[in-house]
Amino acid sequence: MSTSITPTAETTEIPIPPTSRPRAWASVRRILLSRAGVLLIATLALVLYFQFASDGSFISPTNASLLLRQTAVVAVLAAGVAVLIIVGEIDLSIGSAAFLAGLVAAQCQVAGLGTVVSILAAVGAGLIMGIVQAMATVSLAIPAFIVTLAGFLVWRGIGLLWTNAGAVGPVSSDFIALSEGKMPLAIDAALVLVLVLAAALRCFRAFQNAKTSASRTPVRVYAQIVALPLVGAAGLIWVSSGRSGVPYATLWIAVVALTLGTMLTKGKFGRQIFLLGSNREAAIYAGINAKRTVIITFLIMGLIYGIGGVLLTARAGTSTADAGTTLELVAISAAVVGGNSLRGGVGSVWGAVMGAFLLSTIDNGMALLGVSSYAQNVAKGLILVIAVGLDGYFVRRRQGRS
Repeated sequence: MSTSITPTAETTEIPIPPTSRPRAWASVRRILLSRAGVLLIATLALVLYFQFASDGSFISPTNASLLLRQTAVVAVLAAGVAVLIIVGEIDLSIGSAAFLAGLVAAQCQVAGLGTVVSILAAVGAGLIMGIVQAMATVSLAIPAFIVTLAGFLVWRGIGLLWTNAGAVGPVSSDFIALSEGKMPLAIDAALVLVLVLAAALRCFRAFQNAKTSASRTPVRVYAQIVALPLVGAAGLIWVSSGRSGVPYATLWIAVVALTLGTMLTKGKFGRQIFLLGSNREAAIYAGINAKRTVIITFLIMGLIYGIGGVLLTARAGTSTADAGTTLELVAISAAVVGGNSLRGGVGSVWGAVMGAFLLSTIDNGMALLGVSSYAQNVAKGLILVIAVGLDGYFVRRRQGRS
């Protein structure tokens, strides 16, 4: 007896290829909820609000040029203190140290010395202050908070005793041009060309890496790579079209940010700074010389004192007794708003610069609307609290993933 077996078709689920939309949305959501994304959104929201409230006068080449001049000192000092914060230290003497360095430059100018000599003297004074604070922190094992708090009092006290709390100046027009001068169109064009070439080079490197690893690089990755250089190039072209042009202050911001940013992200010393800030004990066990690293970071901060002092005196045209007052608070606020965690080990120089632009945008926009300086302080204080709250959120989020 034969039985015929009727074949039955097994029901098999045909896998549906996952759509790229949820993955793309997740990527966009991750970018928007990142530190840089939140900061960028906040800045754009403020810019749009001030543009609407000022009847279109906020976004103009002339006002953008003014904003660059206003931001230069804070951006440079915030970039320097960001390195100290990442390594796990703090500096409360920034305003007083920049004041004293700027005073040295002003004294050199009044004595008839040249612009270059004045800059070198200010940088030398800044390095001396950095060395003193570094040795007190490392050799005497005094917390940087106490050392720099003492520096906050000592450096300004020395300057006031030197000048009997009087103004020193005026400085030469060449010295003022270091911050307030308008760059020639040839330099503007060269900077635009450098930014465009940087975008092309980054795309080429990404393509070569993808070709080597035999993987496909998404289009959004290329967009992220070229966004910052191309936006910077477009901004330079737009600002240079105005009457005030692109100020030399832009060069100081770019050089300091590029130098310190490259040091943190590309070199061995930068990795040591991050490791030391995130876990000092583990860094020491890994063979990192903690004392030497901290000393070098304070020396870098000393160099920043000098540059910040030069820009401070150049912007005012003279050195006054109240120059740099509360500047340490603004610089630290800019670094924290830019995503540099006071816990150490997390942050970036570019974030600090973006934080400086955000705070300067608030000052510039509110001044344009006729809002009092007291209200500006309230707004900046609230933003600082929100930034610290976001830092705690990102820390908890990172710990939840690990």
